[in-house]
Amino acid sequence: MSTIDNPISQLKDIFQCGVNAVKPRSLFQHQLLQKDALQQSLAHEGKRYHVIGFGKAVLGMAVQIEKLLGTRLRSGLISIPVGTRERFAGDLDFSLPPDSPLEVIECAHNNLPDELATVAASRMKALARDMSSDDVLCVLVSGGGSALLCLPKQPVTLPEKLHIIKTLAGSGASIDELNHVRIALSAVKGGQLAMEAQNAFKVYSYVISDIVGDPVELIASGPTVIGHGTDDNVKAKAILMKYKLWDELPKSVAQIIDRSKTTDHVSIPGELFLLGSNVVAAKSIVERANSQGLKSVILSKKIQGNVRSVSEMYVSLAELVFNFKMGKLSEGAFEDRIKNLFQDVAYDDLQSDDFVASVAESRNQSILIVGAGEPTVCLEGDGKGGRNQELALRFSYGIQARQVGTDRISFLSAGTDGIDGPTDVAGAIGGAFVAKGYDQMGNVADGMSFAERNDSYRFYSIVGDGKYFVKTGHTGTNVMDIHLLLVS
Repeated sequence: MSTIDNPISQLKDIFQCGVNAVKPRSLFQHQLLQKDALQQSLAHEGKRYHVIGFGKAVLGMAVQIEKLLGTRLRSGLISIPVGTRERFAGDLDFSLPPDSPLEVIECAHNNLPDELATVAASRMKALARDMSSDDVLCVLVSGGGSALLCLPKQPVTLPEKLHIIKTLAGSGASIDELNHVRIALSAVKGGQLAMEAQNAFKVYSYVISDIVGDPVELIASGPTVIGHGTDDNVKAKAILMKYKLWDELPKSVAQIIDRSKTTDHVSIPGELFLLGSNVVAAKSIVERANSQGLKSVILSKKIQGNVRSVSEMYVSLAELVFNFKMGKLSEGAFEDRIKNLFQDVAYDDLQSDDFVASVAESRNQSILIVGAGEPTVCLEGDGKGGRNQELALRFSYGIQARQVGTDRISFLSAGTDGIDGPTDVAGAIGGAFVAKGYDQMGNVADGMSFAERNDSYRFYSIVGDGKYFVKTGHTGTNVMDIHLLLVS
């Protein structure tokens, strides 16, 4: 085993621990102990319970809620990614009983809405409309739900909506921006699904967040969250104009968005429970690292921005921490440079004083720096990859260029859902040793050229026979991405 294999295995183990902490069973068990209101939502005597759900974590969520409701659960329908049941075959935490009243529809291959997703959305809308004062509707929501609950407003077509969202995503739009546009074009998002159930006794939402800052009105595009006093159409138009797409819209789409839409007068009885987010994953990662004798510090849980700038931030951070630990920077100089670096990023939970203090306390130890969030990629090529693989690749060549800590700085970037772009991996490992390994193979193509054409998956398939991939398979949950920076 080489000197770099142990840190890689350690990073992968710590990442998996974070993922396990945000799986549905863990989240339900923890929240039931913490929140009396959550228990009460599942205990209305004499009421019929019905469940609808959509998202990457929803199969596991449905298994848990069916166990809790028992025979009081009368009907339901969930929409989950293609291949989910096959992936978790035999896993009791993701297996509904044979006589379950819940119907399952698998759709939205590669996280893209399809006709089957519109069928699922139509049927959920109809089920919600059928609720009466004797019925409780439980809505399970997680990341990926926007694609799995798709019902465009007429006369907008599914291909039109798909083209708009794909173009926005390729232009570097954030998940918040994408979901504002999705809401404007949808017949079920932005609280409209809950409004269909206004005759129900209660409408409860159980949510696992995949968006920075946990804005519940945007998670899966907020189908049960009514934005009082807001006009989603105005926001959507501003976003489309920002990315210079407004003038390219079909006339029918522009007319839909130009309509004013407010929901001040609507009130739906019920409550929303945020079951988990990347806060839970980051905390579990810190606890795992500490149990291994590894000092750790959370940098931010709100990492955003283009992968180019995010990779540059991590490269500069790694260089500063390494040089400080090697005695090349005094604590005062280190503090000044860290504060200058952090001035250029907009993570409002980042505390530079606390970060410097934590690093200083561990000056003679290895340290794990934990980041979480969801950067974006501007598509400029036709390669295959994802934001996590590209971030790791850009970090590798960035830190190599600084000529520091060749084998002593390791980086992991991976999605907690186990799916990074249209690939079969969650992410990848970065470090100067990765770039060096590729360069020593004598390949004709420059390593960074893979990043420039968004072809990071091919790069990692070549270097190290794929050993720098982070592979988990679909995890059954989703709380965005985790970044682990280990300075040994």
